[in-house]
Order: sequence, then C-alpha cells, then structure tokens
Amino acid sequence: MKNQNIAFMLKRKELKHVSSEDERIRVLEELVSLNPKDPLDLALRTKYKKELEVLKKKSSSKGRQISQNPYDGIRYDRQVVLVGEANSGKSTLHQRLTGSDSRIAETPFTTYKPEMGIFTYNDVPVQIVEVPPVYQGENDNNKINFIRNSDVICITAKDFDRATSVGSVLEDYLIILSKEAKDHKHRRKDEIIEKPTLIAGWSRFDYKGCNVVDISSNDQIGEEIYRLLNIKRFYCFIDGRIEGKPLVFPKGLEVTVRDFADRLGLNRVREAKIFGSSDVYEGQSVGLDYLLNDGDKVNLK
Repeated sequence: MKNQNIAFMLKRKELKHVSSEDERIRVLEELVSLNPKDPLDLALRTKYKKELEVLKKKSSSKGRQISQNPYDGIRYDRQVVLVGEANSGKSTLHQRLTGSDSRIAETPFTTYKPEMGIFTYNDVPVQIVEVPPVYQGENDNNKINFIRNSDVICITAKDFDRATSVGSVLEDYLIILSKEAKDHKHRRKDEIIEKPTLIAGWSRFDYKGCNVVDISSNDQIGEEIYRLLNIKRFYCFIDGRIEGKPLVFPKGLEVTVRDFADRLGLNRVREAKIFGSSDVYEGQSVGLDYLLNDGDKVNLK
C-alpha cells in the first residue's frame, strides 16, 4: 500500500462530509494534487478535476439565488446548534470556538440568520451553528425545526433563570432537554423529542435537565459536546505519523481492525499494529478481530 493511495482514500472520505461549497473546493484541490497509482483512483482524480473547474467558475459568478429558508442546505455529520436569548453570548462563543468572524454587538438581535463554523475537538470536526435568539411566543418554524434536527443543543445563558426561560420555549415545541446522548435524532413536529443538551453558563449554577459548563472554557465545552455526540474515533497511522482525519464511529458500536480497514476500502489487510490507549505496548501486533478503543492509532499491514 502506497501512502499516496491511502491519502487519496482518506481525502475521498473527507469529501463526503463537507458542509459548504468553499470547503468542497478546498478538499477537491487537495485531492487532485495527490498522485495515486490505482487506475480507478486516477480516473476519479480526473473526474474531481472537472468538478473543481465547474465549482470555481460557479463561485466566481455573481447573483446566486437566495433560499427563502435560510436553514436549507446546512448539513454536516456532527452538528451542534447554539441557542439562547438575545445578548446571551452566542456570537462570542461561536467566534471563539470556530474562529469565524461572527458579528458581536450589545444591540439585541444582531444575529438575524444562522452562522456556521467548524469546531475541532479530539481531532473530530463538529459544525457549530448559531441561530437567532429564541423568545417566548417564538414563531420561526424553520428555526425550531432546525433545532429539533440537530445532534446537540448548546444553550448560552447568564444565569439559571435565563436557561430556564430558553428551556421553556423549547418545551413549548416538544423539545425536551437531556444530559444523556440519544440514539434517535428526528421526530415528527407533533412528537416529543429528547435532545442531548449542555448549557454554557456565564455563572455557576445547577440545572436538572443537563450539565452546565463554563462558557469561557473551550475544553469543558468540547469535552461535553464530544460526550453528547456519543462517538469514538480511530486514526490511520503511517510511517510514525497520523495520516488524515480520524475515522468516526458510534460509541456503542464494537469496532475491529477489519471494520476500520473496510471503512477505508482496504480488503487485503492481514494484521495491524496498534498505538494508543488499548495497546499493551506501543506497536502491538494484532489480528483483524482485535477490538479498538477510542483514540487508537492503527497501522495496517
């Protein structure tokens, strides 16, 4: 197995999870710069080159149509929505987590459309979407439906009463806050749905429905988001270094070396060396049925 071949496979996997046209262009540019040896991969690279040309031409043109629903097309494998009242710190937190240039002002309702960015924790990219403020009498059904269909809710609140107020608005739309990860994601609008939720608080307080973390601590927020997403990740390890982004699986799923290789599209793997939390010693040789632990680095043979 050549490093260029594996790198090409990993980039193809990454391409499936991009959330915007600009990000797709970036990944396509990295893909076409690689030189895999497999004839099928070379044919795919030609296809990607043509797609890249079309996307670049499209991005340079003006006058794109604007959807009536600002939430249309906002998709990502792992999605956290920032919810809160006006001036609760959503934009400040979004900017700090993602590095995006969110507009921050003391004037209420500065955020009037969803703002998106990527936050990476444990090397796993997570889309953070800030939505406009929620309030009693809320009537933006597009926003509520988007919140219902997210993976995790992060409420920004200055104190217990503000957090309770936001929770009450969500409950009016049958969204129940939960401190535990849930297997389901979608429910009909007239059905109750429990959403994994954390509160990023400006002060210390207890909240029965979910855990409260310090809004100024990226580590605390990242750790709680990762827990609520209920995932684990494994790395492709080549020549003593990690290659590409980790492969992500559901936390409750038992993942073997064979499963890891299958996800990469490799069917001639005989064994692997493991580096990480589950190994007895660095570079332990294991068979295809070996169960991986979160964070393991896998060198396929």
